[in-house]
Amino acid sequence: MRAAALIAPLIAVLAVTAVADATPTQDLDRGRQSFRARDWASAIPVLNALLYPELQLARKEDAIEAHVLLGAAHFESGDTERARDEFEKALQIDPDRTITTLMFSSAAVRLFDQVREEQRGRIERDADRKRLAEAAEKLELYRKSLVVYEARPYYLNFMPFGLAQYTQNRTRVGALFTLSQGITFATSVGIYGYLVGTYGFENSDVPILEGPRVRQLQQLTIASGIAFYALYAFGVFDAIRHHKPRQQVQGDDSLIPKDLLEPTKKPAPNKTSFRDRIQVSPMVTPESVGIGIGWEN
Repeated sequence: MRAAALIAPLIAVLAVTAVADATPTQDLDRGRQSFRARDWASAIPVLNALLYPELQLARKEDAIEAHVLLGAAHFESGDTERARDEFEKALQIDPDRTITTLMFSSAAVRLFDQVREEQRGRIERDADRKRLAEAAEKLELYRKSLVVYEARPYYLNFMPFGLAQYTQNRTRVGALFTLSQGITFATSVGIYGYLVGTYGFENSDVPILEGPRVRQLQQLTIASGIAFYALYAFGVFDAIRHHKPRQQVQGDDSLIPKDLLEPTKKPAPNKTSFRDRIQVSPMVTPESVGIGIGWEN
């Protein structure tokens, strides 16, 4: 009896020592066995110790399995949130990982598949946002680097009413010429038209009493006409003085490549498989009927 009493504690100490000296691979196997035995309470602490606070497993495949087993154990224990978290961590390592009902319950498989699809959706959205941000940055850089020059024909300098200045992007000066030339031109033409309409081209039917007033109107017509031509000549001189054969202008979006303006359109995938590259089409000739086979690079 005394010998048995001494042996029992010794066996317990050896068992504890064996557990303490177990390698991470052995602990993973122990967690796997507990999971298969549906002993969630034993599997969770063993698997959790392999992953937290630091990863104890050297092989990527072992780390994925530990996350999946721990997530499934949490799910079977009723903790869906922690199960989702472990499944996400496993899928971050291997986004294409799948599990089957051979080892996991159908409910756990459905949750894992749901987490995988949600993660794929997030990855695609993140990739789209990144692609759009990069496209916007490229578009902005392209616009900044886009330098457009517009040819300025010399004859534009002789356009009246400030049009020459407008073509030089000198809006205020053009407006002054428009106003001044417009007033003098309208005054001269308007009075001349009034006199012709009232007294004829030769003004031979002017009554004697209206002669002084008509003379004043004629003088005003001539003076406003001279003023118009003087302003026109000064406008031409001003336009020639500021003339540039080529002037930089703001480019519009028509000069930008479509792939930069429409970044939402994903590029068509390259045809890499034999099935995608081969093309079969009927061939009909007056003498025969056949099939043509082509190959697309």
